[in-house]
Amino acid sequence: MELILYITGGIALLALAWLFISLAGTIAAVKQVMLEVRSDLATMVSSVEEIKAEVVPILGNVNAITSNVTSITANVSSITNGVQAQMINVQETIDDALDVVRGSIDDIERLKDELVSVVEGPIAMVKNTTSGTFSVLSKVVGILGKLVGNKSDRRKYAHRSNGKYEEKYE
Repeated sequence: MELILYITGGIALLALAWLFISLAGTIAAVKQVMLEVRSDLATMVSSVEEIKAEVVPILGNVNAITSNVTSITANVSSITNGVQAQMINVQETIDDALDVVRGSIDDIERLKDELVSVVEGPIAMVKNTTSGTFSVLSKVVGILGKLVGNKSDRRKYAHRSNGKYEEKYE
């Protein structure tokens, strides 16, 4: 009977060790995912900085042009064409930045899904393994309880006057 308990205990310890090994692998995978996310965010930040570097001077030019429109009536059409071309470039740059952001969001979603599958797989396996082990243990304990319970029901102990116990069977 003790052998069965040792075997089940060993199985439980092996399952626990496997859980810790799986968690260590999962943590390493999460670290890699976080490094990829950090790289994507750095790309996004640099793209936004580039857009900002291009947009701020253009916006400054647009403000200067609109404040001097009354004094520069002769050159209005050429300035408007130049501003329009710059605004098209700004719009294209913004569209490109939005595409980068959308791609990064898709990458983050994909990485999240991979992370969830990496974490949930070992946990489900450990859960299935431990539930089977506990089921076997509960059955063994139930059988032992029945065996010990039947033995104690057949015997009753009576106290003798000399301080020793005597078995009485009914």
